[in-house]
Amino acid sequence: MNFEQEFTDKLIQLAECRIDTAAWQNWWAQHSEEVKKRIGSGDYLFLDCVSSAYGLDTYMAKCQRGAERYLTKKAIPFQHATRYEEGAERERKLYAEKLEQQRKMEQEERQREYEQRKRRRSVLLEYQIPEANKLKSGLRTLPADADELELIKLLIEWTEYLAQEKYKEALEMFLLDENNELDWTPALLESAVYTYGCPGYTREEAEREFGSADYKVTSILDNPDKEEIIAGIDISSDYGWMGREDLAVIHYDHVPLNGKISDLTARFFVRRISDEELTLAFIDLHVM
Repeated sequence: MNFEQEFTDKLIQLAECRIDTAAWQNWWAQHSEEVKKRIGSGDYLFLDCVSSAYGLDTYMAKCQRGAERYLTKKAIPFQHATRYEEGAERERKLYAEKLEQQRKMEQEERQREYEQRKRRRSVLLEYQIPEANKLKSGLRTLPADADELELIKLLIEWTEYLAQEKYKEALEMFLLDENNELDWTPALLESAVYTYGCPGYTREEAEREFGSADYKVTSILDNPDKEEIIAGIDISSDYGWMGREDLAVIHYDHVPLNGKISDLTARFFVRRISDEELTLAFIDLHVM
């Protein structure tokens, strides 16, 4: 049997589902370079299928389609069979079920973590800013071993500055990250608030562009959704984009606007400034 006949026989076996995966892969590994010399690149690519995440039958169904495409072009008769495709359908269904199960498990895990975080932070529901802190100005620092509760207290105080429209004082509480795309100033921070996360517009421009420029940060302390806001603050390590002195990244979602939870997010780095102290570095205020 010459190679052309052997190749045709293998394709007919594929089209009719009469060859198992191992036999086909073994034959293809030995002869694919010879096939490549004899047929067009398009036909070759249809046959040269990569393995499938779903399973072996899905892989074979792909190869079968390539075989049928070539045989049809060459007017070579074959009897189409459905075994590979039926198996592929089962594999896709099982794969989808596995993904759904994994999604549910991940969702349940996130919910457990959220509930644990909510319990840990419940002590902050009664937090009131000390009078001495209300009078502080300039950079605020914490001991290097400060926990998440101390970090969140700083964020609460920062929010209260914004609620009082003390934008200069709010910016001075923390460092400004040197890699910011924007040069944050009190005026720019204020515009990020009244435009709901689109800094740089004047109030008149925002009114014309968005139809409103009356958004205002309001206090967490008397917000009915205080528990959700505090529990939703994410403090996590992300070594992909933190600087060398950064210990964590904070995503402070749901910054309260006009007395309600919003989609406004403030981002900060938790930054070491000495062996004894850390502070926050403001990144931005935006809508996710």
